[in-house]
Amino acid sequence: MEKKPSVMAWLFGAGLCMGLLPDLAAAVCAAGKEEPLSGAVILGIGLVSACACLLCFMRAIYIRFGKDPENKPDWSWYLAGLFPCLLVCLAFLYGSRSVVPVLTAVYAVQKGVFAGVVAALSLAALLLMGVLFFCYLNGCRKTPSARPVRCFFSRIYLGLPVALLLWLAIFAMPCALVLVGRLCGEPGNLLRHAALLFGALAAAAFLNMALALAEKMMTGLTETPEQEERAPRKRLLFPLVSLFLCLFLFFSQNMPQLTGNEAAQLEARLKESLVEYGLFLSAYDINGAAGIAGEAAVWMDEALLAAEEEEKEAANDPAALRKAEKKTKKLQRVCERYEIFRSDGQALAYIDQYKRAGGASEELAEDVLTLSEEYPENLQVQYAAALIGCSLTYDGAEHYDRTAKAVLRWDELYLEERNPEDADRMDFEKNTAQMLMKIYHEEEAAKILEKIADTYEDTETWELLAKCYDRTGRQEEAYELAAERCEAGTDSPYLLYYAALSALKLGKMEESLTYTSKLASCTLECEGEELKECDVWLFELMEFLVLEDSSQYTEFQYPVYEELTEEQNEFIDENPFFRNYLDAAYLAYGADDKRDPSEGFEKIGAVLERKPELASAWYLRGVIASNTDSEKYMEEAVEMYQKAGELNSEIPAVWYAMAREYDRLEEYESGIEACRRALALLPEQDHGSDWYGIHFHCSRLLDALEKEVEK
Repeated sequence: MEKKPSVMAWLFGAGLCMGLLPDLAAAVCAAGKEEPLSGAVILGIGLVSACACLLCFMRAIYIRFGKDPENKPDWSWYLAGLFPCLLVCLAFLYGSRSVVPVLTAVYAVQKGVFAGVVAALSLAALLLMGVLFFCYLNGCRKTPSARPVRCFFSRIYLGLPVALLLWLAIFAMPCALVLVGRLCGEPGNLLRHAALLFGALAAAAFLNMALALAEKMMTGLTETPEQEERAPRKRLLFPLVSLFLCLFLFFSQNMPQLTGNEAAQLEARLKESLVEYGLFLSAYDINGAAGIAGEAAVWMDEALLAAEEEEKEAANDPAALRKAEKKTKKLQRVCERYEIFRSDGQALAYIDQYKRAGGASEELAEDVLTLSEEYPENLQVQYAAALIGCSLTYDGAEHYDRTAKAVLRWDELYLEERNPEDADRMDFEKNTAQMLMKIYHEEEAAKILEKIADTYEDTETWELLAKCYDRTGRQEEAYELAAERCEAGTDSPYLLYYAALSALKLGKMEESLTYTSKLASCTLECEGEELKECDVWLFELMEFLVLEDSSQYTEFQYPVYEELTEEQNEFIDENPFFRNYLDAAYLAYGADDKRDPSEGFEKIGAVLERKPELASAWYLRGVIASNTDSEKYMEEAVEMYQKAGELNSEIPAVWYAMAREYDRLEEYESGIEACRRALALLPEQDHGSDWYGIHFHCSRLLDALEKEVEK
């Protein structure tokens, strides 16, 4: 037992040779040089360090298992038995670059499967490392056992801890460096070397404990005379094969550095980046994937630029020029193979920029659309262009046509490459149509929706198609579709809205009032999110029926309320909720004298008595109150708007009206806050979706309020 301290010392020396020696040797070799060391020199230092590490490790094993002078160990097994263990370490080092992304992808798909796969692979790795290490130690004895694997599994309660300690020893130094890097940011050489010393000491301790456990396992081995008669060549066959595989694996992974082939070196770096890129993608980390792709694109650009400069310098030397041109072609071929970093990677960078900024800018839209035109066959690029382009809507936008082309290319490529199932295909096509509608290409959207409407019985498809027909002036088709589906029993308030609206625009007053009344009854029965939607649609119809606006944006040019016939009024009276709501809207907007709010309060009060959850009704009550010049009613109007905002915070008109009222009350700071709430819902001035031009008026009001506060 007195030899144990020296065992620990040799194990510590092995750790230092593998961890600290390469760093110190590289520093000595680089002293006085103005350029970095070549790949061959660095690999040579690594090989020398690895050999020194193995010699120290073998010496420790010799001291531990060669204590009996009458039973000298077999030196050939000391040496040859290391190669299987080294092969496992190298396979882990190089193979993990491919295994980790696979595991991460499994994790992204289903966490339960990931846990099972990781547990199984971890156990398999532990068992393999433990068996190999135990067989190596068994071979170091003069009279090894004929069946060491059987002994290992018969004493598995000792074998698994041995394997675990081995893996802890392997990871000791890397973990020490990572820990110092996390704590200190960019540690200097002193801290880094101290971390390596600590890691080497920890590795030596783990290895010493593993050897102690292995020694206990050895007591279960029985010597067999037949083992002495084994042919030495056959005995060394497996270690020699392992040695060959070790050398092949090592040199195949590092051949570009050894040969100085710049194209191969670039490809090796890009391969590693591609694995990391896939790792981040499988973990849904767009920012990480975009960063990796950006770095790879820079490497490619720098390599090609350097090659071009080399060609220019060699212009007067034909031989050097041919060599430089050959090198450039090789680099170009490599860059073409990894064009994904310029296309998909750049698209991800644009998506990440878009998400971080919370929206798109004209510059970003221009960049991503240019990229989509450069790579028209790339699905990821077309998706980025469609996503970003469709989010940027404003009056007079020039990118709509280019964005629509990107959306249609994305639609075509997705269906061709992914070939989705029927349900997924329908959802995808609806999403594509909605994107086209955002940028006012309803004709293309209608063509897509018409295809799936003929195939699938889907309410949302009919709703979107009716909206496309209405916005493109195809009122007859909009009415026929919406009315037909409503009469067929389709439970859709949105189709009721479009049936009423298209009938109104066609001059079919009885039909329009019928469907509006049905929507009013439906609104009384709705709850939750559906109620919010019905509330908005019903209120818009009320505005259409009472307003006569010659604006080119709103097109409220239907003088309906004041021209209702006696029969039509009798029909409206049959639905008291509809009657009161319509009268209240007229008194708020259409009546010549709006100063006396009593009748309007009575009408809208009856509406709210039936359905107090209607945000638009509370807003309308505020409008009625704000029509007067009384400060009392102004304060009441603010309260009504606040109530509407509590029920539905996504109606811009509510916040703008509240800001105007605060302005009248000279509560400018509260008005500024209300303006900002409205503008957050309308980030761009787009009269296509903002009929009243709230963004324009609210922006001007905000400027005025801020000036008042500055005074």
